[in-house]
Amino acid sequence: MRVVFERNVPIPMRDGVTLRANVFRPEADGKYPVILTRLPYGKDTAFSYALLDPVRMAEAGYIVVIQDVRGRFSSEGQYKGFIQEFDDGYDTVEWAANMPGSNGSVGMYGASYFAFTQWAAAASGHPALKVVTPMVAFDDGWGGVGFRNGAYEWGLAASWYLGAMVLPEIARTKKDSPDFPLLFGRLVHDADHLSESGYFELPLKDFAPMKRADVLPEFFHQMLENRYSDAWRAISIHPHYDSMQVDAHLIGGWYDVFLKSTIESFVRMKKLGREARLVIGPWTHSNYGNGVGDLDFGMAANSNFLDLKYDPTALHQRWFDARLKGVENELAAEPPLRIFVMGENKWRFSSDWPLPETVYTPVYLTSGGHAHSSSTDGKLTMGTLPSENSADNDTYAYDPGDPVLTNGGNLLMTPLYPPGPKDQTTTEAREDVLVYTSDVLSQPLEITGPLKAKLWVTSSAKDTDFIVRLCDVDEKGRSINLADGVVRMRYRNSFEHPELIVPGEVYEIEVDLWATSNVYLPGHRIRVQVTSSNFPRWNRNLNTGASNEESAEFVTATQTILHDANHPSHILLPVIPR
Repeated sequence: MRVVFERNVPIPMRDGVTLRANVFRPEADGKYPVILTRLPYGKDTAFSYALLDPVRMAEAGYIVVIQDVRGRFSSEGQYKGFIQEFDDGYDTVEWAANMPGSNGSVGMYGASYFAFTQWAAAASGHPALKVVTPMVAFDDGWGGVGFRNGAYEWGLAASWYLGAMVLPEIARTKKDSPDFPLLFGRLVHDADHLSESGYFELPLKDFAPMKRADVLPEFFHQMLENRYSDAWRAISIHPHYDSMQVDAHLIGGWYDVFLKSTIESFVRMKKLGREARLVIGPWTHSNYGNGVGDLDFGMAANSNFLDLKYDPTALHQRWFDARLKGVENELAAEPPLRIFVMGENKWRFSSDWPLPETVYTPVYLTSGGHAHSSSTDGKLTMGTLPSENSADNDTYAYDPGDPVLTNGGNLLMTPLYPPGPKDQTTTEAREDVLVYTSDVLSQPLEITGPLKAKLWVTSSAKDTDFIVRLCDVDEKGRSINLADGVVRMRYRNSFEHPELIVPGEVYEIEVDLWATSNVYLPGHRIRVQVTSSNFPRWNRNLNTGASNEESAEFVTATQTILHDANHPSHILLPVIPR
């Protein structure tokens, strides 16, 4: 089938602003479903073609629309951030449903920001929008895009703002200014030096690159609001799920910064009785290959040849064929959940999340009081409570001036802080990192599902952070991170109503490590790290009760982890029986 391509097709919004799109359509007369994506990164860039080949989809009998969102690249208007995508999403779906050649049915696709534009359009409730395919998507600001249990996702915010948003915006809005070469050059310099210097600036309200650029200041400050604000509540998808009329095929990664949102969206949609499917690979936010971090998961993990069967376009097409055209294909016979089990490096199907056969098993932290670094006496015991004689606790000093540097994980940052599974040797050698390790396993142990840790802690500070990380230690002693989580103590009970802590008082806290799927092979060991910083991924807690946004003052805190019979600190593993 021959394909017609149209560039910069105008699409009017309700307020008179014109957005523009590229359109790929079959040349043959007829009525076809429309597949739409809306992105801020440029409809004429590689971003718009990475997940789906519009020519192949048009040849298969679809109209494909790739649109620049408001205020970006070829579209008119002023960019206002995520909030604009609700009304603009509705208006674009309305246009797509009634465009020449459309049969009135619309589906959407895209990753990250242009996965959020799918949820925003679905939240608007247009009846023509039938299906969405969000990949590595967030649905709430407090679930990884802005905050993680109260800790600000500073590494993501600064790098995304400078690199993905401001550089194109300054080129768009100030290209005719006589100062443009100087402004653009300074911004490139700031982006290039973010890893080594910019991340470390305090207070954040004076973040020099933002002030020098003077572009999208409202958007930057909206991202920076270190509280449960109206701006973040307004863009949350959570209040809209009940009214959505779409089916959803979600795609995520075990090391993606939006993993929790992806899983929760699947669970919510399934409970509402919608057709919901989920694929989770061993991927990061932007790497869907087989080589991730320090590991190679094998060719079957590569999304370009997923499970040695599908490329990304084919994966999308079978979903759209089934839901927009009513084609009977193999999708109907497959369980809704397809996940990659690391360690064994195999795909598996399941009917639900968490897996119905899960056995939640506590693994307890113990030591003789010297769990600092991997060579000392921190131990993990599975299913056995600490004895009454296990009264030794572990204490360390957390100095915000010398934080534990980010080393892998669910990241979206500058290249000097790569995401994914990384060797933790350097991190575990620090005196402010407690390390607890199990005995060598004689049998394979699969953990697949949500991960939580419960700790009893004290601090000398008014506010501080506690971070827990789960690792897999191989026969050579290499420790690879699987998942981690943080609690900012002022938000331990409520995001909306923060409370400082009383220095020296014991607090029971729960740390959400999100989820993983991994088989600990025979000869491997389970390891848990406990510390108080993961910077610059999460902004440093200054230990004073003051905000990074307003203050540059900090103090060192004395942190204690209790692990006796009355305070059985542990991590709860989702064990899958074999």
